[in-house]
Amino acid sequence: MEFQHIAGVGRRAWRWSRTSGTQPRLLHAAKAAGAAALAWFIARHVPGVASDYPYYAPLGAIVAMQTTVYAGLRNGIQTLVGILLGIAVAGFTMIVGDPGILAVALAVGIGVLVGGFRVLGEGSTWVSTAALFVLLVGGANAEGYSFGYLVQMAVGVVVGLLVNFLVFPPLHFWDAERRIDEVNAVLAEHLEGLARVLESGERDEDAWNRQQDKLDRAIADVRARVSVAHESRKINPRGALRGSRARLQQDGARFRALERVAWYTTDLTELVARSGPVSSNLGRPDPAFTESLTEAIRQLACVIRGECPEDEGDKAIERLEQALDASRENPSHVAVTASALVALRGIVESERRATDNLDTRTGPSAFHRPRG
Repeated sequence: MEFQHIAGVGRRAWRWSRTSGTQPRLLHAAKAAGAAALAWFIARHVPGVASDYPYYAPLGAIVAMQTTVYAGLRNGIQTLVGILLGIAVAGFTMIVGDPGILAVALAVGIGVLVGGFRVLGEGSTWVSTAALFVLLVGGANAEGYSFGYLVQMAVGVVVGLLVNFLVFPPLHFWDAERRIDEVNAVLAEHLEGLARVLESGERDEDAWNRQQDKLDRAIADVRARVSVAHESRKINPRGALRGSRARLQQDGARFRALERVAWYTTDLTELVARSGPVSSNLGRPDPAFTESLTEAIRQLACVIRGECPEDEGDKAIERLEQALDASRENPSHVAVTASALVALRGIVESERRATDNLDTRTGPSAFHRPRG
């Protein structure tokens, strides 16, 4: 019994470490530490004047130890180009004379201007930094210092890239999929809040703004994580594993469907909660289809969360259409509800399209969902 309890705690801790992102962070930290130590060891055996500056090699390793192999390669190259340009800027400013106020100001000014080119990316900040290092640290030995600085940074970058490439090169599929599921919960919460507004007839503009901001941030976060997941497959030996490309396609399709659901949800909110049935100028919609509209929104929230079959959403929308067809009340109420139906149908069809095309869903994974 005690063993089962310990095993249960261990499983929960394992799941938490995975879902919270602790596992990849620990692995990344261990790899970065190992790469820095290895770079330091190699740097002390580099021949020539570069051996006098071994402390730059661990720094180069850190630069290359990014969340993806591709990002590490890009950052490493951009950093080395930025340092090379900074050395050139320092050489130009030395024409002014000994390092002083004017030389420092000129080096930083030119460095910032040169670093402003977008093509430099992460290397932009290294232009002025390298120029200052050469001027103030290199001093009279600027040439030897510049050579050693560049060589040792390059050694560190190469070591960092090799460690990241050879030791469990990261694939960020799990992180993107987890965040997609979490955004579905945000969407469901948003729809349920909209249903409560319909029931009460009272709106809170500040609350809706906060909820919309939360939804926008969640979508932006997922977009970034899906992009990282795609990038993590580049120059990655694990990216060639069977199924990785299909998994990326599924994640991309899920996210695109998720964006459409979010767009239709925002449109529905504008229609119903801001300028439609519960706004001050139109009042509440006719009870003949208010209840049906509320039920349809709640049912879709349940579908998005993964707790109800998709056909339940279709049935709820059909009941709303029947109520709307039977209603001959205020034309403005009918128009708003008809527009809301378009948004509701858009939410359902967005999810169905992803499901039909790629055997996936915008909600949680299929094994978490009830069978229809």
